[in-house]
Amino acid sequence: MPRIFSSIRQRLLKENRLTRYLVYAVGEIFLVVVGILIALQLNLLKEERNQRKAEIQTLEQLRDEFTSNLVQLDDKISMRESMTRASLQLLAYHDDSTLIVPDSVEIYIARTTVSPTFDPVTNDLITAGRLYLISNLALRRKLSTWSSEVVQVTEEEVAWIGINRNVYTPFLRKYYPMRNIHAAKWSGLDVVQTIMLDKKSAVNLDIGRSKRSPDLSTFFAQPETEDLLSTVVSASLFANRQSEALRKSIEEILELIDAELKDN
Repeated sequence: MPRIFSSIRQRLLKENRLTRYLVYAVGEIFLVVVGILIALQLNLLKEERNQRKAEIQTLEQLRDEFTSNLVQLDDKISMRESMTRASLQLLAYHDDSTLIVPDSVEIYIARTTVSPTFDPVTNDLITAGRLYLISNLALRRKLSTWSSEVVQVTEEEVAWIGINRNVYTPFLRKYYPMRNIHAAKWSGLDVVQTIMLDKKSAVNLDIGRSKRSPDLSTFFAQPETEDLLSTVVSASLFANRQSEALRKSIEEILELIDAELKDN
């Protein structure tokens, strides 16, 4: 093609037809520019297709991750609800000793000793600077604030872990046989089942009971008993309020992701 254009230019120059040569030269430039624009447009379309393909793959990955996060978060909420119910029942025993059912005390105590921790599956969109792949601005905003919303939940969890390890468990160890509490925890108690990664695995472990009989009167007579049990209730309720807000955020993210995938 370039040889043909060169031959035509030379022929026009030899014939001294300058005007036609100039017109032809302009036309040739125009064709070259059009060709360049077409090539750029084709490259742009190809790039857009590749970027959209990458976005769809990212959306599908995000859908799997946030679905998993929702399941895990629901487990933690369920654990804290169990902690709250158990604590309230123990407080009822504290307030009225006639309600005490001795065999149930250590089961309720065991339910209050767990420390639910939400450990979400996280993507590297933000840290790797790949958030631009998400074209939906509403979804992009939700994803950009996700980490800070998780922190609000984990802060409450960390606070309870500290109280549990440093205050609550030492108090229980002083006034109640811990072996009995652990025995109750591992004898098929629902909270332990929730903690396990494999939900279908049966958890039944007989570690025996202590030869020391718990003194329930002394245990419930301690001023710290009602203080610590009310702390369990407060910590569980507050963490669950934060978790419920996070749960709503996850549902909104999943709805936006599903809408985007449906459009494609």
